[in-house]
Amino acid sequence: MNSKGIGQFIQSKWQAFRAWQENPIRYRMDLTEHVCNCCGHRFVGNYCPVCSQPTGQGRITWSSIWQGIGQLWGVESKSAIYTLWQLLWRPGYLVRDFISGKRQVSYPPVKLLVILAALFALVHYFFPVPDPAPSDSGVRYVDLVFDWMNRHQNIGELLTGCFFILPTWWLFRRAPRYPDHTIPEGFFLQVYIAILAYITQAPFAASHPLPILLSTAYSYATYKQLFGYGYWQTLWRWTLCSVLSLVALLTVVLVAVLIGMLYQ
Repeated sequence: MNSKGIGQFIQSKWQAFRAWQENPIRYRMDLTEHVCNCCGHRFVGNYCPVCSQPTGQGRITWSSIWQGIGQLWGVESKSAIYTLWQLLWRPGYLVRDFISGKRQVSYPPVKLLVILAALFALVHYFFPVPDPAPSDSGVRYVDLVFDWMNRHQNIGELLTGCFFILPTWWLFRRAPRYPDHTIPEGFFLQVYIAILAYITQAPFAASHPLPILLSTAYSYATYKQLFGYGYWQTLWRWTLCSVLSLVALLTVVLVAVLIGMLYQ
């Protein structure tokens, strides 16, 4: 294969990848007639129109045990694993699909965050990692807040992300790809970013620079894909959003410190 052929091959693969990013799931209609094992209704399709039970539900078998465990941990039709795969390769598009009403493309994000927290807690129980170094700002109450957030990483990521919601709404509400962005949608955007931050940071020590760089890059890429601004337009808005959220977080911590000092 010559250089021109290699270039065309790479270009075709890139175009196929971009098409997958835009629309990763193809649904097929089951045209076989079924009899629902729950209500006895005859129907054609994937779900019974009377009681909503999926096709293929029958007596309990050995595979039912795995399905029951899988439903607990998110390995089912809307697979948590596939959702994480999408988050790694199309984070902004996945968020756009979910908040715009395409709920079937993603495992429920809040439930996914809780499952990941439980899974990593189980892993860390059997394979403990060193605790992060305690904060040393010189102010006792500030250190207590940040030490707690470091010990409860998943909750800390989500709480920190909540300070992004209002700046994101203000700076990105007229975005070309997703205009009229709302505050409730901003909450789920931050849940997905917290999941990304958690899966990139959880396997490493808190002081390791690589996961921090990865989670920062993923946050920027999510905003870029979701809102559709150019690279520079996204960068300055995302940077300003980060600065405003940091100021808001520090303000809340300062108020908490002052209240703690008054009642000490």
